[in-house]
Amino acid sequence: MDNIWKSKKTEHYIFNYKSKSLAAEEIQQIIDLQESCFKEITDTLKITPRSKINYWLCDSRKEVMDESKFEFETNGVTFCNPENPTIYAVYNETTKCVGYHEDVHAIACQYAFPSSIALVEGLAMHFDKVWWKVPNELCTYVYLIDGKYESVEQLVLDNDFFYKKPDSISYPIMGAFTAFLIERYGSEKYMALYQEHVDWKQAFIDIYELKLAEIEMKFVEWCKKKEYSKDGICDAREKLYNG
Repeated sequence: MDNIWKSKKTEHYIFNYKSKSLAAEEIQQIIDLQESCFKEITDTLKITPRSKINYWLCDSRKEVMDESKFEFETNGVTFCNPENPTIYAVYNETTKCVGYHEDVHAIACQYAFPSSIALVEGLAMHFDKVWWKVPNELCTYVYLIDGKYESVEQLVLDNDFFYKKPDSISYPIMGAFTAFLIERYGSEKYMALYQEHVDWKQAFIDIYELKLAEIEMKFVEWCKKKEYSKDGICDAREKLYNG
């Protein structure tokens, strides 16, 4: 029997997978996970996507590249077409690229797609909650006390600056910052911010009545007030710095 592509539709997804793959064996488990993620994302953001998400579960990074026509091998990639949001993701014994991250992109792009990449990735990281199994807030705390923290203002305002920084620093910081904004000011204001495409400095003033730099100061204070054990900080350092 050939290893052919099959598909299965759910309320919010169209899952595509090879007939002789791990994804085929675990498709109901995948469906349950992604539908659960979908509910949490949409409930938190208070949005209703208009299009089902096309999910292509691939055997390898090379298959992701080949099937998606992406320029390099990767574990997962989302094409943010609001009318046809599509995710290609590796699903095998060692890598299961499922969960929140790519789905956040596929869902949020149906609402808006900000020009600030830091905000786009920050929203996805907010739902991921962790980087290398270290909570985003703890990552940020470690970077603050170790002098490795990068300015949220610069990350938000300058895409080139964001891309130049290591993902292990920029992504969890922005995930923590997004959590702070939603927790402190609510998801409605955050989603109003998410619609901005041009003047980010003015957007923060208009929506939060504070300059971005002032909000960042409050964010840093919020991070520093969190309490972590010495063992927790040491474990985080080991994971963040030694992979």
